[in-house]
Amino acid sequence: MTGRLLSFILICASLMFDGGRAPDTQAIPQSPPESRSHAQEITRDRLVAAARAGGDYLIRMQKPDGSFHYYYDPVEDRFSTRSYNILRHAGTALSLFDVYARTRDARYLNAASAGVAFLKTRFRDARGSGAFYVLDNDGKAKLGANGLALLALTRQAELDPKSADLAGAKRLADLIIALQRKDGSFESYYRVRGDEPVARVSLYYPGEAIFGLVRLYELTRERRLIESARRGASFLIASQRKAGALPPDAWLIQALEALYKVDPAASYARHAIAIAHAMMADQYLGTAPPEYRGGFGPGAPASTAAASRAEGMVAAYRLARSTSDPSAERIAGSLRACVRFQLSQQYTAANSLLLPNPGRAAGGFRQSAATARIRIDFVQHNVSSLLGAADVLY
Repeated sequence: MTGRLLSFILICASLMFDGGRAPDTQAIPQSPPESRSHAQEITRDRLVAAARAGGDYLIRMQKPDGSFHYYYDPVEDRFSTRSYNILRHAGTALSLFDVYARTRDARYLNAASAGVAFLKTRFRDARGSGAFYVLDNDGKAKLGANGLALLALTRQAELDPKSADLAGAKRLADLIIALQRKDGSFESYYRVRGDEPVARVSLYYPGEAIFGLVRLYELTRERRLIESARRGASFLIASQRKAGALPPDAWLIQALEALYKVDPAASYARHAIAIAHAMMADQYLGTAPPEYRGGFGPGAPASTAAASRAEGMVAAYRLARSTSDPSAERIAGSLRACVRFQLSQQYTAANSLLLPNPGRAAGGFRQSAATARIRIDFVQHNVSSLLGAADVLY
């Protein structure tokens, strides 16, 4: 069967279960509503099994050098040659460490460690300062790359001390601190090429950087790390409150939870929980179409948007519980709906029968109900958030 004919069959099948809305040519068939994940019981074992299947997908996608096939099109059974993203690579290694922490299966540790080894080939000395920046494929050195690389190295040090590289982690932290301004904000780039934007370019970079600093502080107890993290968090809390509507900054929620464990300031918990409430306001629930429920708007829900928010909501839920915040159960209900949506986006034996290579797609998470492609960070965020939800909800 040719790829185009298969795509046509899949589109027609999808229309049968999607109310007549025409998907794009990447669409895959949907299960009938009564058999979807929304109607199935969610248990801890089911969430862990789904996360493990995602980890297995990532292992299959890993190349001998430790990098990953970045995009996979399961409809055409082919890999994309689009450029790589080192931030998503670092996050993918981090998620494999998470699966290892849950299962103690050495395959995941080995894959995560190979991912870190590849990541370290992108470390560069910052003009003889001793600090490291992480060079992405586009020739830029992004604050978020240092933050996520720092998270990957600290997670490795926690789980596999014999392979720990705390010296490298400290050099990554050195650059993050060097990029921090006096008011606590951060530059988004270390200047490598000279044409980097001056304005902030990513919502998530500062939270990733702060989270990494706190994780390294937990290992080394260096005061400069926690002091930088506190100043960064204080700036973000103040600036986000001043801006009005809170953004879906799931990385900041996780950073604030980590900070709260070190320094239980009420402002950290309050702001993290407030961000979770802002995210929940955009969630599709009861009156939404079945294929939307649990996902987030505006527009058609995507698996990664749901999964990344779920990572933040897991942290917010723990904070709400630890501070006796009355919204804890509301956050838990939102998280339960979210994981149902996430599971509906995963390739399984039940929804992959018409794909040319079901075994290769198995465990991956598609971009959305209308777009079949898989990218490594789609899997990364779903894996880590499902494991987190398994821990706190069941």
